[in-house]
Amino acid sequence: MAVFRGPEAAGSLESMRIDIHSHLMSVAFLEYLQGRESLPTAVRDADGYIVRCAPQLSLHYRPPILNIQAKLRDMDAAGIDLAVLSPALPGPAVLGGSQADRWAARINDELAAIAAAHPGRFAGWASLGFGELARTIAEVDRCLDELSLAGFQIWSNIDGRPLDNPDVLPVLEHIADRGAAIHLHPTLPAAQQAMSPAVMLGFAFPVDTSLAVLRLIVAGLFDRDPVIIAAHLGGVLPWLRERLGVYGQASPPFPTQPELARPVSEYLDQLYVDTVGYGPAQLEYCYTQLGAQRLLFGSDHPFAAPSLPGQLIDRLPCTPAEREQILAGNAQHLLRLRVPAGY
Repeated sequence: MAVFRGPEAAGSLESMRIDIHSHLMSVAFLEYLQGRESLPTAVRDADGYIVRCAPQLSLHYRPPILNIQAKLRDMDAAGIDLAVLSPALPGPAVLGGSQADRWAARINDELAAIAAAHPGRFAGWASLGFGELARTIAEVDRCLDELSLAGFQIWSNIDGRPLDNPDVLPVLEHIADRGAAIHLHPTLPAAQQAMSPAVMLGFAFPVDTSLAVLRLIVAGLFDRDPVIIAAHLGGVLPWLRERLGVYGQASPPFPTQPELARPVSEYLDQLYVDTVGYGPAQLEYCYTQLGAQRLLFGSDHPFAAPSLPGQLIDRLPCTPAEREQILAGNAQHLLRLRVPAGY
């Protein structure tokens, strides 16, 4: 695979860059949403689709999230060699039942075809419908054994169901037992009143991701040594690590704490996070708390400020070897990605 360096990447560090958090929508799925009477729905506009995900959250999807060539041009300009693609909101699980399972499989087929057509440039996070338990587990195996996808994008709740729900957790246990990676991505928090997009995206999303991680710790998933990469610098978990440790212990006011095999803080040591953040202090704090071996480069392209996470990594006060780990090495290892000779 050739290394693509666009003009905007000139002068940046020459480490390989693997973006594990990059979105591409299925146009076929958006077309399907046009016919729905309940949320989520989609309508066409002059240059794409407007998707209404919640009463106060609509997303305007247009290239490059709809077009692979536009995505490639942005990658080249940013010096990104390989992107691991995943759908943005809404995920197919919101459809429920067999429709959810069918659309998850179709989206997975589309991503696998894109990766095969552009070797060395793209990999894919698989989607899961969670419509029927056995079918979802079978789709996990198909994605790994037949489609060679990199792992699984799991939303912070499954259309309102928490991840420790009895019809969700066995799927995550199966993924962990297969040794596959999970990218834990936020979605609309369950049972929340309508809120502004800024509050939803800026605050509620990372909080919901954090709650999902803690539910999985208490449910015992982390005792299976899963590979879980929490989006957006791990939500609020790095900042509340010590508080969680204190309140995770039994004490007179809280005598009925669930019994865990290890302290909460030790489970949090197992967590990986992507680098989708927008300030140097936050990235440096996660680097100090977690170490370079737990950080994976992500941009959240094309949302928010996708060029900023990479720029912050370039300025992070770490060693060159650690920077290479963050930008590509950790992703290569955890997602079992094929990379070109010379890296």
